[in-house]
Amino acid sequence: MESIRLENVSLWRRTQEEFSYDLKKTLFSILEGKFNRPVKRLVIDTIDLVVNEGEKIGIIGANGSGKSTLLKLICGILQPTSGSIKVSGNIAPLIELGAGFETEISVKDNIFLYGIFLGFSKAEMAKRVSEILEFSELQDFEQLPLKALSSGMVARLGFAIATNVEPDILILDEVLSVGDESFKQKCNHRLKKIMVF
Repeated sequence: MESIRLENVSLWRRTQEEFSYDLKKTLFSILEGKFNRPVKRLVIDTIDLVVNEGEKIGIIGANGSGKSTLLKLICGILQPTSGSIKVSGNIAPLIELGAGFETEISVKDNIFLYGIFLGFSKAEMAKRVSEILEFSELQDFEQLPLKALSSGMVARLGFAIATNVEPDILILDEVLSVGDESFKQKCNHRLKKIMVF
């Protein structure tokens, strides 16, 4: 059975520099006669992809080749300019560090929030909180706001939640590159248990 199907998927996006423009910069550039219309470039070009249930795949390529953008399309974070994407099952995406988290609320509340985003009830997440905190080694930080954590701690929390809720589709995009070596080993061990080859 198919879990993911992409047919003729293409995506045009504005350049990264233009995303950083704000209203003030835009107005000044118009007044100074230096305004340039936004330029779009093709970042995903007619991709066809089928991933069947139980398959594990890796996407490799040079920096800037569109790997993360492709994953964002699969997760529904971005919409394709053309083509179609069909996904069967629930997805737990770990694409950007801190994505889906709220920095002003506590670590514990973020566990509930992230779980609800993934389609779980508050009662279901309440049963999982202790295990998630233990795996992420954040028991002593559960009442602190997320903004008090390091990037590595946030990555540990995201991984612990995403792998605890046992999604149909788990998407990882270099989020473990910030963790320490012992936690990476712990994550590899958990992934091996989840993925039956």
